[in-house]
Amino acid sequence: MNNEFDAFSAGVELGGLRNTTQIKILINYIANQIKEPVKKEMLIEALGLHGLANYFDATQALNELIDNGNLSVADGEVLITPKGIVSVNELEDELPLTVKETALADLINLKVFEKREGENTVEIAPCEKGYNVTFEVLHKGNQLMSLTVYAADLEQAKLLKRNFLNDPSKVYSTVVTSLFV
Repeated sequence: MNNEFDAFSAGVELGGLRNTTQIKILINYIANQIKEPVKKEMLIEALGLHGLANYFDATQALNELIDNGNLSVADGEVLITPKGIVSVNELEDELPLTVKETALADLINLKVFEKREGENTVEIAPCEKGYNVTFEVLHKGNQLMSLTVYAADLEQAKLLKRNFLNDPSKVYSTVVTSLFV
């Protein structure tokens, strides 16, 4: 395989991919590993979280994989095709293991975060001197807990939201445990 650098390096960290063929292989690899439809934007975001590929190169590579039949797309979600599976099985060894593991872990984390965001709600509402952030923990449609916390500014409110959605059950169990102890 040609390892010539032909991709942009802006936003790519040390050890990231600077070759469009490798970016295509990585996209096929994570699509094959996940084995379920994934949003195009989420695939691109997974490659950028740790600087594995430049946004523009990853977008172009994804579109080329769709155009050449390695991936199919429906309703903005991508799924690997039999042709893509054959390709990735032949070429995945061309990529460093750490790059594959990082991309796959980032995609899984993004999918989990999206699921949690759909299952739990966080509302950020301006108040007199900052923001009220209301967290709602749900289980099978039933509200288990609603908690409102003050944040001094919007950045702090967004941080509270992100941290809550990273592990809502931890927040719930910590609050409940402290109330019963």
